[in-house]
Amino acid sequence: VFVVLWSTIVLLKLAIAARLPLFVDEAFYWLEGQHPSWAYSDLPGLTAWLIRLGTEVFGDGLLAVRLPFIAISALVPWLVVRLTAREFDTEAAWISGCAALLMPLLGSLGVMALPDAMLALATMLCLDAGVRLLRGVTYGGALRLALGLSLGALSHYRFIAVIGVGMVALLLIASGREALRDPRVWIAIAAGAAAWIPLLVWNVDNAEAGLRFQMVDRHPWALHADGWQFLVIQAVMVTPLLFAALLIAAWRLRRAPDDAARFLALCGGLLLLAFFVLGFVADTERASFHWPLPGYLALLPLVGLVLMS
Repeated sequence: VFVVLWSTIVLLKLAIAARLPLFVDEAFYWLEGQHPSWAYSDLPGLTAWLIRLGTEVFGDGLLAVRLPFIAISALVPWLVVRLTAREFDTEAAWISGCAALLMPLLGSLGVMALPDAMLALATMLCLDAGVRLLRGVTYGGALRLALGLSLGALSHYRFIAVIGVGMVALLLIASGREALRDPRVWIAIAAGAAAWIPLLVWNVDNAEAGLRFQMVDRHPWALHADGWQFLVIQAVMVTPLLFAALLIAAWRLRRAPDDAARFLALCGGLLLLAFFVLGFVADTERASFHWPLPGYLALLPLVGLVLMS
């Protein structure tokens, strides 16, 4: 069932991506890709680089612009399956994988050339590294963490939320605190931190314009009542039953004896809670319904266990 769903959805994405006119942000990222740089006014460099790669390999065209993002998004459900099967249960893994494909917010990922595809991949790599490190620090786990942190830093400012919540989750678990005492983990964190340097340099050279827009200018930072709409909008974007299952998974497993389950529940639950609270003071004029996706990625490996029980 998973393979049939995955194949069907990838084919649908290819068909839509070949016909759908460019979204304004995609056109802007394409333009940035024509002028290679380490970072740009709105984003780190990776999104523009991927678009440039697609057009250099496959020529100018709608599908060429979007093909790297479709390929990246096609990997994410498989990573959900692999993590779930390794840590929990094979049957639960396929259920979680199907849920990932059927969730509109994730299933439609990659149709447009936006940074969310790489952000999702980076999040999954960091989550996978996190659960590996809880069992014991290895060079492979540290390398995976460094790769995920670096790709996230080169994708979007929002990845800061993933880093912050992941660190909190590790500190709340005894084996996580033990892992943070290992120098290999801090070498991986340092490698991920270094990937932010191009973006920081661009901001220093341009009066912090990017940081000010992302963190200050676009948000009213004043209480408004629109925050409650988060629950309704997310229930629609995730589908109501799956949204409920994800929240139940976060609540039930937040104190699980299994460190991997607890880590994922804490990461997902804390991210969703943070974005819910942020909704009462943050920007409501621009699209933000996709921001909580990293939280759902953390909870998807757990949802198969919840549905089986």
